[in-house]
Amino acid sequence: MKALEQLNEEYFSRGLTLDEYVSQARNYRSFVKDLMPKAAPRPEDIDRIQELAATHPGPLKATVNTEDWCGDWACNAAYLGALFSSAGIEMRIFRGSEHPEIKERYERDGDDHIPAVSLWDGEGRELVRWIEAPEAVSRRKDSWKAEHPEFMKTYQNKESDEQAKKAWPKMYRDFMNEMASWYVEGMWNETGREIIEGLESHR
Repeated sequence: MKALEQLNEEYFSRGLTLDEYVSQARNYRSFVKDLMPKAAPRPEDIDRIQELAATHPGPLKATVNTEDWCGDWACNAAYLGALFSSAGIEMRIFRGSEHPEIKERYERDGDDHIPAVSLWDGEGRELVRWIEAPEAVSRRKDSWKAEHPEFMKTYQNKESDEQAKKAWPKMYRDFMNEMASWYVEGMWNETGREIIEGLESHR
């Protein structure tokens, strides 16, 4: 298997639009749908991305390497779709299990978490790589898990303990709802800020 080195139109066309992805999603379809009307990127973030995009050979394109089971992706999918579409950047979604070339690109570099979001210039060069979740959300997740030790205990026991196995799906869905509330209350802006910072570093 050869890692994707540069993005080209043929490979990009293999990915799914957000609407296509949501209609086919095996997990969290209703969760993402519920977040879509709430995802409203800040106008200043859209303007800044457009300004920065104009400094590169265009048009810029966005790709996402992910899987349907990824809670961090489910929480960010609606926002990323709204951010990029508002900025005039096409986005395509690739399940790494179905598109190993793009998955291998990240894993080769030691980035084995998802979602892995990249912005590419018009010549197929990767400009920005954003992984998993904003730093502020990662810190908040760590704090939340420390305050809820039963969460990680259930996760660790779900393969060997029948009670934990039954309890885990609802427990994780409740955690996802908690994370979604963080994003809706302002953490999506952190996702946008980190992506913008990545673009600014490539001016």
